[in-house]
Amino acid sequence: QATGFGAVYFAEQLLRSLGRDVKGTTFSLSGFGNVSWGVACKVAELGGKVVAISGPDGYIYDPDGITGDKLDYMVEMRNSRRDRVQDYADKYGVEFHAGEKPWGRVKADVYMPCATQNDIRLEDAKRMVEEGHSTTLIEVANMPTTLEAIDYLKEQKWVIAPSKAVNAGGVAVSALEMSQNAQKLAWTAEEVDAKLHVIMNNIFTSISEAAEKYGMAGDLIAGANLAAAERIIVAMEEQGIV
Repeated sequence: QATGFGAVYFAEQLLRSLGRDVKGTTFSLSGFGNVSWGVACKVAELGGKVVAISGPDGYIYDPDGITGDKLDYMVEMRNSRRDRVQDYADKYGVEFHAGEKPWGRVKADVYMPCATQNDIRLEDAKRMVEEGHSTTLIEVANMPTTLEAIDYLKEQKWVIAPSKAVNAGGVAVSALEMSQNAQKLAWTAEEVDAKLHVIMNNIFTSISEAAEKYGMAGDLIAGANLAAAERIIVAMEEQGIV
C-alpha cells in the first residue's frame, strides 16, 4: 500500500511539473496486487481514473475506472490466489484481453507498470509510441522496462520516471515504522501518509534538480542516479573516507 501511495505522490509532482494534474488523468497499470491496489486507491482519491489492470492471463479495460467496490474486489482477487484478472471482467462486464499486455493497447494518459520485471520490452515500447495514447511512463515495479525499451522511449522524447525513485515509498514507510518503535511513538495512518507525501515530493525535487544541475534537465533517470551519487559522496566526505 505504501509503495503504491508513494508512487502516486511522485506521479502527482511529475504531472504538475508538466502542467498537468492527477485529477482527470487516466492510468493503465499492470498487476492487481498490493502495489497496484495502492496506486488505484490513491489515484481514485485524487480524482484520477485507473482504466486497466493486468494479470498473468491478460488485461481488463474498464473505461468507467476502478473505484468504490471495484477497489475492494481487487483485494478479493489477490486473496483468492486464483491469479486471474479475468475474474474482474466477469464480475463487472468489461473487456478482457487474454494473453495480452495493456502497453500501447489501452488508451490512457499515463502507463504505470506495477507488477513484474522486464514487463515492457522493445516491441511493447514501439507499440506504445505507434498508438500515441501516452508519452509518460512511470515505473513502479522493480525494473519493469528493459534497457532497450527505455532507450527507444527516450529517443522518442517520452517522460520516464525510474522505479528506483518512484517505488521508494515502501522502504520509506518501513523506516518510519522503525522510527516509531525506537522512539516509542504511535502515529496515525494519516500522519504516516502525510510524512510519505513529503518524502516523495522531496525525492522528485532532488532528482529533478540534480538532472538540471548537470545539464540533463527532464531526464529523471539520470537525475535519480546523480542525486543518489551526490548523497553517497557527501556522506563519504563527511566521514573522512574521501
